[in-house]
Amino acid sequence: MKNRFRIIVCCIAFLFAASFAFGQKPEGTMAFTVSMEHPSTHMYHVVFRCDKLKGVTQDFKMPVWMPGFYSIIEYAKNVQNFSAEDGAGKPLAWEKTAENIWRVASGKATAIRVTYDVLANSQFVANSYLDDNRGYIAPAGVFMHVGGQIQHPVTVTIMANPKWSTIASGLDPVSTDKPHTYTAPDFDILYDSPILMGNLDRLPPFEIRGIPHYFIGYNLGVADPGQFMKDLKAVIEAGIALIGEIPYKHYTFLSTGPGGAGIEHLNSVTMGFSGSGLNTRAGRIRALNFLAHEYFHNYNVKRIRPIALGPFDYDKANLTNMLWVSEGFTSYYEFLMVKRAGIKTDEEFLDDFRKTIAAYENNTGHLFQSATQSSHDTWSQGPFGGRRGAGIMKTISYYDKGAALGLLLDFRIRHETKNQKSLDTVMRTLYQKIYKELKRGWTDAEFQAVCESVAGAPLTEIFKYATTTEEIDYPKYLAYAGLELEKPRELPDPYWGAIAEDKDGKLIISAVEGDSPARQAGLAAQDEIKALDGVKVDAKYLNETLASKKPGDKVQLTLSRANADRDVEVILGHKMERSFAIHPIVNADPLQAAILKDWMKGK
Repeated sequence: MKNRFRIIVCCIAFLFAASFAFGQKPEGTMAFTVSMEHPSTHMYHVVFRCDKLKGVTQDFKMPVWMPGFYSIIEYAKNVQNFSAEDGAGKPLAWEKTAENIWRVASGKATAIRVTYDVLANSQFVANSYLDDNRGYIAPAGVFMHVGGQIQHPVTVTIMANPKWSTIASGLDPVSTDKPHTYTAPDFDILYDSPILMGNLDRLPPFEIRGIPHYFIGYNLGVADPGQFMKDLKAVIEAGIALIGEIPYKHYTFLSTGPGGAGIEHLNSVTMGFSGSGLNTRAGRIRALNFLAHEYFHNYNVKRIRPIALGPFDYDKANLTNMLWVSEGFTSYYEFLMVKRAGIKTDEEFLDDFRKTIAAYENNTGHLFQSATQSSHDTWSQGPFGGRRGAGIMKTISYYDKGAALGLLLDFRIRHETKNQKSLDTVMRTLYQKIYKELKRGWTDAEFQAVCESVAGAPLTEIFKYATTTEEIDYPKYLAYAGLELEKPRELPDPYWGAIAEDKDGKLIISAVEGDSPARQAGLAAQDEIKALDGVKVDAKYLNETLASKKPGDKVQLTLSRANADRDVEVILGHKMERSFAIHPIVNADPLQAAILKDWMKGK
């Protein structure tokens, strides 16, 4: 279309896009055409043509999830009006053999044409959307693949609304003669390359080492695009300096409209974004943190990744224990990137970690769930936790604990190596040795081995923090960088430090906090509380009675453990308010001072 602006971002052949059939070029072609004749109906019409297929049946499969968003979405439920025919236009019989599989009886036909419609009415970055103003294609929810043919090259032709001026994607055009036909070397790349269409806004692009970076989206609303892109460039430069090289030929920030979620890709990110939040300093820093996070994922998770996260199985959840590294460390580095870009003050930077640690420690879930469990269970509980038991939060966010563990690990490595190496060294090593040389993801054991090799010392305690709910010794690790936590403030409220729940007619202790009156009295998880001061109690009565007491009061509990009863006296303490504010210590030694300085500046 005349005056159509195109953002062309070269796809990088991802490490798992290996040679097909031992290096032989796959036969035949696979091509999609996507049209949207009536955008107000929220319906995409898809035509998928395949030829030189072998076999009497062919399974056309729609993914059940989108890489980067660890949740089953069941895209197939949005598919309507499926049909199939051979190359001569003769209808082919088909049946649903699973929720996401359409089995076509191809017989002797080597060419198949399937058509279907996709309902796109959900405004979220993991779902496709279409209306009169814009179109967004989340590829995993629009493009089927033929079973066993994930590695086949594919083209996509977009027949966009003629009233729209812009198509933006990470896909390469087939040629300048076909500006709206794009190509991907395989379906993994296709599923990693969203497409955004409409009368979109674009901000001034910038180059880093000759590589262009674009920012384009719907209703961006950025009042000072020049300053915003200057800030963003500085942030991206800090991320690139961390790893040392740029692994893509172009990069694009794609905004689907106002919102807060983002999904990372090899050479782009799709996110909800609005420039209205840039009007305040806090809003500007919050936006740059968010963009830094999504950008750094092009290294950490898309390339530096757990082995479970590629090649993908699009039919089911791809489980890993290591999202506390993939997401948590990315949160850690978002703070560092914006600080090293010179945009935050030292106080603002340290406050990032205060908020992150407080979010984890002030959540009762830290008594129940480890970082590895949170990572593994994200498919059922969501990335930020959310599972409650009797009104008690029992899950954590691997973003929060992962960022805290990244902080500990960085300081410990710097301390052990006399500030010669850091967590940055670990990330560069994983990038070079595992991603580039071995061309795969790392195993859990390899990750720990690399960390300990860089540190030159065992890191057992930190990895124990990741796999258990053991209390973290923040003062020990912060001291390596000449930092300390603000002392807790004593409150007048009584405190006993345990959580008890009603279970099958019994009152059971489900968790006990470290260094609490309950712990000091010898209480443990799974103890049954049979009585309080001689009175049988349930959880409500117990909590109300304890709340009516004062610090220093004594209560008598009758406990049952291993079928044996015993009486235990608990002396209530003061509830402590912990801000987790972090401050530099006075008179730091030379190594502490050097670690703090270089950590903030990126050395």
